[in-house]
Amino acid sequence: MRFALFALPFTAALVACSGSTPTPTAAPTPAAPPVAAPVETAPLAATIAGPAIDRIRARGSLLVGIDTGEPEGAGTPPMYFPDAAGKPDGFDYHVAKWVATTIGVPDVTVVHGKYSELPAMLVDKQQFDVLVSGYTPTEKEGITWSEGYLDYGLCLVVPADSTVKTTADLWGKSIGIFDDDAAAEAVEKMVKGYTDLVRMEDGYWEALDAGKFSAFIYDYPYANAELQEWYADNPKKKGAFKIAQYNLTDDHYTVGVRGSEPELLSAVNEAIKRFEASDDYGTSVRTYLSGGSKVSAPTNTGRVYIVVAGDTLSKIAGRELGDASKWRDIWATNKDRFPNPNLIEVGDEVVIPG
Repeated sequence: MRFALFALPFTAALVACSGSTPTPTAAPTPAAPPVAAPVETAPLAATIAGPAIDRIRARGSLLVGIDTGEPEGAGTPPMYFPDAAGKPDGFDYHVAKWVATTIGVPDVTVVHGKYSELPAMLVDKQQFDVLVSGYTPTEKEGITWSEGYLDYGLCLVVPADSTVKTTADLWGKSIGIFDDDAAAEAVEKMVKGYTDLVRMEDGYWEALDAGKFSAFIYDYPYANAELQEWYADNPKKKGAFKIAQYNLTDDHYTVGVRGSEPELLSAVNEAIKRFEASDDYGTSVRTYLSGGSKVSAPTNTGRVYIVVAGDTLSKIAGRELGDASKWRDIWATNKDRFPNPNLIEVGDEVVIPG
């Protein structure tokens, strides 16, 4: 299970993006505690209407299926966790608030379910309106997926003393993954010659530490937050693991909606569009997903730039390459060492392409 209580993030990142095309922004000050409520936004236009919208408005609350952790409510950071007052928070909850506000209802009611059980709870039992729990779209009967609300990639986690540097080093080795069909499909295509694929919903850090597999491949947002909490719970193990490689895939999280409710899918997509176009989007990515170790450049890589306060990828590109629009070239060169263009922090070493 994506378990572990949430610890507040480290210093905020320096580069913000919107959707799959990052828009650089000025460096923020250190992140404040997360704030769940989105900025105010006008409700949907009357052109998006239907039984699902009417049902939610009559109820006055959006019912959202989320894996809230084990035991229930413990948290699945950074996507869902209880804040200091015990109230719901996290990136997924923040997305749900945007959907609710866009539809025109004031409240979000979280319905807990185990990650593997949530799709059936949406389609068969109809226990909530939408599914927002870190899902990458896969073929699931009765579910239609929204546009992506967060781009991410799988990352490669190995013991700190491991010689594994990339997925190419996993030939002849056993691999652990979170028990998710999309992750399994990606790993089966991406990694060659592994001996075994172990799917787990809990206990995977203990299993990796015990040598039950050589590496664990996992969504970066969860891996980063869970590792920090695992170290907090196991202080003698701090530094036991390292993230050897980022962005093994180009994926995105989406909202699940029943296929029989296209008007609700339109409303969700409108909410995501508004969220990504707002200043709140970059702030939310930096607040919820930042943290982790400083990134050093590999040896013999050519020109290296050390990030300072106020930098953005476009500023670095303008200064180092003479063209701010070439930030995408810098990102392409560095994406295996950084989780997201939003999350490049002061002191990190960025390789400048030739």
